[in-house]
Amino acid sequence: MVTKKIQIEFADPTIKAVDYLQDIREAAEKASLNLYARFDIQLGYPMPDEQCEYVYVEIRIPESMAENFAYGNRLRGISIYLLKKYPEKYEPHVKSRRLLTYFEIEDTPVEVANTENEIDRFEAMIQFAKLLKCTDDRSNQKIERIVEILNEDDKGEKHAGNHYQ
Repeated sequence: MVTKKIQIEFADPTIKAVDYLQDIREAAEKASLNLYARFDIQLGYPMPDEQCEYVYVEIRIPESMAENFAYGNRLRGISIYLLKKYPEKYEPHVKSRRLLTYFEIEDTPVEVANTENEIDRFEAMIQFAKLLKCTDDRSNQKIERIVEILNEDDKGEKHAGNHYQ
């Protein structure tokens, strides 16, 4: 696998992706399962840079696809999700038939969560995607337990750190 760091920006220069980070994270979460299932591409969790100027996402690509990888084609699921879920919010910002643009950030070391106290989000997404492909009773029970945990937040319970809305 080849790891790349991709900057996400709106095609409309009057708005900044970092101001819409939560929506982008939601869209990336939806797109990541499709990318993994169809292309074995692992999409990370969108994050702001240290100065909160832009949004980037780490992406792991099979070596066989890395050389000719077209970010816009593979990541357009993020734009599609935003336009379908929030049309009134994002349609005015479409420029030249694009909502988002993607740029590879060169020569930047990528840190991967490998310490005991950190969750490796890529590995968690891979395991969950594999689980979703299974239809046996044990897999269905595991999925139900995960969904129950995710629904705990919907009932007003909070947890430390970043959480989805």
